[in-house]
Amino acid sequence: MTTPKEAAAVLSQPININRLTLKNRLVMGPMAATGASREGKPTAQTIAFFKARARGGVGMIIVSCSGAARAIAETPFAGGIRADIEEFFPDLAKLATAVHAHGTPIIGEISPSMGRMGRPGPGRDVISASPINVVMRGAVLGMPIPGGEMATPVPREATVAEIEGLQTEMVATADRLHRAGWDGVEIPAIMSYFLASFVSPRTNWRTDQYGGSVENRARMLVDIVKGIRERVGPHFVIGLRITANDYMPDGQGPEGFVAIAKEVEKAGIDYVALVYGCYESMNRMPDRDGENLVDNGDARVFKRELSVPVMLSTLHDPLRAARAIADGHGDLVLEARQMLADPDYAQKAIEGRTNDIVRCDRDMLCARRMALAMPVRCSVNPRMGRESRKPGELAPLNRLVKAPIEPIILRLTRSPLFMGLVGRFMKKPKGDKHLD
Repeated sequence: MTTPKEAAAVLSQPININRLTLKNRLVMGPMAATGASREGKPTAQTIAFFKARARGGVGMIIVSCSGAARAIAETPFAGGIRADIEEFFPDLAKLATAVHAHGTPIIGEISPSMGRMGRPGPGRDVISASPINVVMRGAVLGMPIPGGEMATPVPREATVAEIEGLQTEMVATADRLHRAGWDGVEIPAIMSYFLASFVSPRTNWRTDQYGGSVENRARMLVDIVKGIRERVGPHFVIGLRITANDYMPDGQGPEGFVAIAKEVEKAGIDYVALVYGCYESMNRMPDRDGENLVDNGDARVFKRELSVPVMLSTLHDPLRAARAIADGHGDLVLEARQMLADPDYAQKAIEGRTNDIVRCDRDMLCARRMALAMPVRCSVNPRMGRESRKPGELAPLNRLVKAPIEPIILRLTRSPLFMGLVGRFMKKPKGDKHLD
């Protein structure tokens, strides 16, 4: 795959997922950049943001949503869409209509809980498959960790009743999105979040029906998929987003994760989307096109073992994306940060206009702002996060006050010297012995 024209021929091919026909092989991945209100309601900015990407030619859009009340209560990130309550049903329907106007299907990535990355609250413990916390070292998202190490609270092992309750909420959320005109849902077992804690022996030490064997570790995912299928029928798309390799010394590689995916595939999913790593390994994973899924062969393991389409990620270059598909590593490519940088990326890629693409600089400004509870912005696209504003329109008053301060905070949090000083005044976290 050496020319933009050859890449365009691959990326522009339609593909079927269940009864959906996607017009090309490029999918917008889920991000906490939805522009929702503090309460989780889709806003005019939400609609403008996703309309811009649908108008830009992407084959499908996946939107990050809460699948249960716990997910929104314990998330450390702002701007998530609440799909777990009926109150915002009209707004969810309006968003689907806006995206469908450009011939683009819309999928909701619904999560039941932040798990080991969640924030505890009054009367609300952090829960996970087993009581193992997350210990991050070095730097995360380009920011040095104060003191060199940061640990999340040790979670409590989720009870069977809590697991079943979250499953019930997930099914209800899927039904709500179905009624609101969305085309499907995606179930995420990724990073260091709740569902991911069940799928690897490293984070699942349970001895009940949710631990031990592959079948048991896949049980919660299988039960969620079966519940959704029974509620909404066979033609609503259900996808699984799963880690391909956690890159931990005592962790799990692609063979272990694909075994879980195969169990869930039997329950009736329509595609598998791959990511890599977890919060513990984020500081040592290179952020280069394809290195963590394609070049090391991890994705090919899933493509070989599964019969449903496989989605790849972190392939910003259209030529690399097309080559990965042509070489049999996957069937579609998820674009997240690149879709922030250029809403028209898909159209330019499938027309062979690769020189016109505004490239993501991988500066991670978007992710750092998200982590610091700032509105998500892009270092190469000044319109990102402001799509709903008319030319010349002033920012809201609260933004006029906060915006000048944010660059100072962002610069300081990238300084090893400053973050080292911060670490001196912070209580030294205790890493979990299992991780040392």
